[in-house]
This record gives sequence, C-alpha cells and structure tokens, in this order.
Amino acid sequence: MAQPQAGDWEFTLGGSGVSDQDFDSGGYSVAGSFGYFVTQNFELAVRQNITFADAGPDEEWAGSTRLAADWHFILGSFVPFIGANIGYIYPEQGSTWAAGPEIGFKWYVHERTFIFAMGEYAWRFKDFDDAEDNSDDGHFAFTVGVGFNIGGR
Repeated sequence: MAQPQAGDWEFTLGGSGVSDQDFDSGGYSVAGSFGYFVTQNFELAVRQNITFADAGPDEEWAGSTRLAADWHFILGSFVPFIGANIGYIYPEQGSTWAAGPEIGFKWYVHERTFIFAMGEYAWRFKDFDDAEDNSDDGHFAFTVGVGFNIGGR
C-alpha cells in the first residue's frame, strides 16, 4: 500500500532555484527533513535548508532550521498535506525567528518512495511579541524533491 503508516519515519531531500531572465543573478536552496508519523495522517518533522543567493556583486549564504507539523489527507498514491512550521533563519547578517503555514502534496511512485512539492509562507520576527505585527510582511518558499518512508509494516 503506497502511503504513510503510523510509526513510519520519513526522510526527504529537495531543492529549489531562482534566476533573473539573463541568468546574471539568482540563487538555489537545498532542503532536507526528517519526520515521524504519530498517526497515519499526522507528522512531526525537523527541516533544514541551506541557501545561496547571488545578486550581482553581493553573495550570501543562509540557513534555516524549523519544526513542522503536517496533516496528511490519504487519497491513495496522492497524499496532499497542510500544516505549519516555526524555526530560526540564520543568514550571514541578521538572524531571526520565522513561522508560517505550508501546503503541498506527495505522489507515491513506489510503496515507500514519493516525489513531493511544497509551498510555504513565512514571516520573520525578532521576538514573539512582534510576530503578529510582521505577519503580512513575509516571503514564499517552494521546494520539490524526493522522499522515503522508513519503518516496519
């Protein structure tokens, strides 16, 4: 049966990229996650991203570490999910907290192997008191990749 099961561990590896129309500036991101299915539908995960951006003369590396909780809708091999994450973003200048909703889907191409696409909106804040004030001043991030469920069935 091609779908997650309660007690499964999950590992994903993905990436994304962006460029201007002349390929003079842009960036890329590599993402990984490690999760655990508490139930067949509910997953808790830790996500790590590493990003490089080149905007002409300026180059910058950044990373983020986030905790996520997602609810999966089991529709056979197609498994959409929705959830939220919170974590820390640490660019070369100005580390900050971030939080936001996320949505995506997994398409199981084998019993324990899937491809996925995910989009998230994150807003940054220095402390939890000003998180609400910044909720309309965030950014979108998109990731595509491959994942694997690991566990006894």
